[in-house]
Amino acid sequence: MTKHAMFLMALAIAGCGGSKSGDTDTDTGTGTETGTATDIPTGTGTGTETGTETGTGTGTDTGAPTGTGGEQPVQVDESGCLSQCVEDVDAENATLEADCEVCDYDPVQHTCAPIVKCEAVMGEWTIPAGQEACFAVHGDSGAETPSMIDNLSQTCIDAGSNAQIEIVRTGEAPAGTFPAAICTWSTSPATDCPNLG
Repeated sequence: MTKHAMFLMALAIAGCGGSKSGDTDTDTGTGTETGTATDIPTGTGTGTETGTETGTGTGTDTGAPTGTGGEQPVQVDESGCLSQCVEDVDAENATLEADCEVCDYDPVQHTCAPIVKCEAVMGEWTIPAGQEACFAVHGDSGAETPSMIDNLSQTCIDAGSNAQIEIVRTGEAPAGTFPAAICTWSTSPATDCPNLG
């Protein structure tokens, strides 16, 4: 074989080796594309999970507001006689010691605007300075104290009530409300208020 023929053969062999290297580079590029596709689902999953958790938390916290400690206010009618028996929180005292709160109740909004207690001034229930209304609890059947301002009315006595709410105002009650009382109620109404209907 001549030197010229041997040189051509060497070039041919070198060319075949270059083609194989090219094939290997192409395969490597395909692997890179597969890695990029894997990143997409990860971001989407995280976003969906966060949205669901936030929505549930907000709905639960706002759902059920209260403000009465589980007690429902009892409406106070014009007579002031309470339809439930009130607990005497100081049994050693001769007069009824009632633990009551009175408010203007809005049945639509389920809110109760507190009314302060009246002050006894010169034998009359008086609204404290800066207030527009006040309340007093009557629990004297007529013989326990010399004062007249805490006496139960005959209407309440006949109805069997042991407590009566008197409300004093400078004007009208807020529109859409009615006066209501939340008291410590007797655990033995049959004994404490035997004539209550």
